[in-house]
Amino acid sequence: MLIDAIKAIINPDVAIEVINHNGQGTVILEEKAQDAKLKKVTLRGFDATQTFAFKLDVEGKRISDYLNPAAEKINKSCDGIIFTCFKNKEYVFICELKSGKPVEKEYLLQFINSHVFVKYINHLLEEFYGLNFRETVSVKYILFDKHQKNKLNKTKIKAHKIEPEEILSEDNHIFSVYKIHHLSENEFLNIRHLKLN
Repeated sequence: MLIDAIKAIINPDVAIEVINHNGQGTVILEEKAQDAKLKKVTLRGFDATQTFAFKLDVEGKRISDYLNPAAEKINKSCDGIIFTCFKNKEYVFICELKSGKPVEKEYLLQFINSHVFVKYINHLLEEFYGLNFRETVSVKYILFDKHQKNKLNKTKIKAHKIEPEEILSEDNHIFSVYKIHHLSENEFLNIRHLKLN
């Protein structure tokens, strides 16, 4: 019911197809910028019927036309938002793709703004659909990068559970960010390989 309600309120133009392989859902996030070195990442391990994904960072669009485009901070957003449920728990994965060296201040700002938008979605669901996932949902941040110096630090995506790194923002909020380095276009991240607490 939650996924159906989210599908109803998000513009279908920004929806990302959840590909169904025998019930297992796959989400492909793509970066359209011509100079991007990281063009796409593939995430698997979702329940296909309990997952909805959409692009928040779309060229030529802002989070809201009502926000002043000159107010730079409030118009930053991430590449993909994935709402899902598995093992009887609800998750929101906020995902960002970086071709160059990730700048902490920049991607934390994108995570913050994207999370604010997720909170807005929750308020709409609560007000108009009688749903409230604020108490039960777990928000997770995933940063994919292809920074050249990190090639030696390529993330092992199959051998063990991937743990998040705790990062302190300028306003003293702690963000737990899963950092995935150098995922090739032929590889995929199984979402269940993340250490989800």
